[in-house]
Amino acid sequence: MRKKKSVSSKDVAREAGVSQATVSYILNNVKGVKIRPETRQAVLDAVKKLNYHPDQIARGMKLKRSMSVGVVTDRNVTNFYFMKTLEGIRDGLQAHNYSVSLLFNKYESIEEAEFIKYYSSNRIDGIIFAFASISDEDIEYMDSMGIPYVMVNTYPSGRDVGEVCTDHLSHIQAVIGYFKSQGVKDIAYAGPVPRRANDRRLEAFKEAMALHGYEVKEELTVLGGHDNGEVCRAIMGLLEDKDGRPDAILAASPRFGMLTVKSCHMLGIRIPQDVRIVAVGSSNFFELIHPTLSSIELPLYDMGLKAAEMVLKAIDKGDMVPTTVLPSEFVIRESS
Repeated sequence: MRKKKSVSSKDVAREAGVSQATVSYILNNVKGVKIRPETRQAVLDAVKKLNYHPDQIARGMKLKRSMSVGVVTDRNVTNFYFMKTLEGIRDGLQAHNYSVSLLFNKYESIEEAEFIKYYSSNRIDGIIFAFASISDEDIEYMDSMGIPYVMVNTYPSGRDVGEVCTDHLSHIQAVIGYFKSQGVKDIAYAGPVPRRANDRRLEAFKEAMALHGYEVKEELTVLGGHDNGEVCRAIMGLLEDKDGRPDAILAASPRFGMLTVKSCHMLGIRIPQDVRIVAVGSSNFFELIHPTLSSIELPLYDMGLKAAEMVLKAIDKGDMVPTTVLPSEFVIRESS
């Protein structure tokens, strides 16, 4: 077996024709040091040619850091929201030579939480909570310990914490306005039962309906749980009566959007000729189903990237931007 050849920053400096200190300034993005563009490019070219990877253990010992950030979630790790956000987190951290440590969010008390043990034992320098339920008491405990952390949430929590969220609910007004422009008379709502106080999807729908002069009808409102079969049956109940059928449905999540499409296919209802559908949220399946599903798309990757930037700032300087709201987009596809 061939022994792996070790490449050092000294080798990079020799290849680029610069000092070892210059290599360090460039690779560590040291501020306040002026580097000519051609010098920076020469170092980056040398790094690529030599396949150089900085020794993070040595760097961490020098800075007295682990060079890792813990990522905690309640979501299944295969969940699209989490994976797309994690992609942004990873890229944001890697740009500053940090790695990701995936941690669990199940614990009896905050003192016993895995992420607290990792932080206390210097295995992570900060924490990003990606769609994770964290209580006010847990926040107080982390603040008392001086732990750098950022929360990524679909909706603003309303708490004075470092948080990245999105304005996607504001686009529901645009969706209802779009339905109105298409001559839609009756609009239904299908979505999950609200489980958190800050889940304003149904409320935002009602506000948008009132704004555009629509009546919210109880018989055209479906609230479902985790059972896909039950959700399909409830949506089909909305659609079976041709005389009372809505012209459009706002599906309050990607899952409800795709189940609405499925229900229409099962009943032989044409989309969008008979019923127009728009989903709230993002999925990599919207372009694969037929017809392709219109949606309010969340900037999941950018949310992760921003969270990485914020937590590194908190680690370096203790500074924290309380709430950053990123813009979403209403994407019109074939279903509307």
